[in-house]
Amino acid sequence: MQRNLTPCVSVIIAAYNAQDTLARAVSSALAQKISVEVLIIDDASSDDTVRVAQELALAHDNVRLIVSTENGGPSIARNKGLAAAQGDWVAILDADDAFLPGRLQRMIGLARRHEADLVADNLLFFDWQAQALAGRAFRLADDHVQQVSAADFVGHCMTGRSPFDYGQLKPIFHRRFLTARGLQYPPDLRHGEDFAFVLDWLLAGARFMLMGEGFYLFTQRIGSISSDSSGQSRTILNLQSMREHTLGLLARPRIRADRALARLLSKRADAIRDQAIWNRAYSHLHGRRPWALLMEMLRDRRSWPMLARHLVRRHRARASAR
Repeated sequence: MQRNLTPCVSVIIAAYNAQDTLARAVSSALAQKISVEVLIIDDASSDDTVRVAQELALAHDNVRLIVSTENGGPSIARNKGLAAAQGDWVAILDADDAFLPGRLQRMIGLARRHEADLVADNLLFFDWQAQALAGRAFRLADDHVQQVSAADFVGHCMTGRSPFDYGQLKPIFHRRFLTARGLQYPPDLRHGEDFAFVLDWLLAGARFMLMGEGFYLFTQRIGSISSDSSGQSRTILNLQSMREHTLGLLARPRIRADRALARLLSKRADAIRDQAIWNRAYSHLHGRRPWALLMEMLRDRRSWPMLARHLVRRHRARASAR
């Protein structure tokens, strides 16, 4: 098969120690019914990820491998993919996730109808240990479509407080808008980089549409059915860097001039701080150490609302998976 010189979509997969999931992710991208190129950016893996990627590239002319000699994190890896991308659109696919058939075609059709620069679909949660769907990110009708402003986006990115954090969405991006504005992922941010990238698009004037249908299988770090770690996520949580980045946004003239947006970003920074407090308590909950959990929650009572939200979400996820 000849390589399509002008693919409709460039699918970027940043891969780090993803030998067990990479083939699934790539296959889901290749199964889309529009022309794609798949760019695998190996982020200095220590397992057999490169070998798996090489085999995929040999088997498919529209799969390319870019190998990094040093581990730079997802932002740097994705920026390498953005620099190499040739498609009219760019789609980010995590190495432990997958597309459902028809995803890209449906999203691009919606983007064209609404003259959108980026489009996100609903996410379908996947519990890796249970090997089962565990609900949807949003309780929206399949035909629901809405525009997301910068304030809407930040308002739904209250880490640990929002029913679902919009910063975890996986939009597709129009590459012409990206190249015209010189947009890229913040290279010094390894956690929360998706939030930063999408917000930069919105601050640059991008039109962002969210659809109710879900075509992205999102592997949960902790399965809401099994309550077990997926064992697949390679993201190193760093809430402190996320909070510092959020507070740093307040210095931008565009944000200083928008008091409502600045207040939302300050609220997000507080939410990230509280999430860090809850994470300490959750480690005891997950480890089934009730006495240590009680001591931690008595030490800082801001963790109590977080516990309540956790239990409600877990109940809803199990109910929706039945």
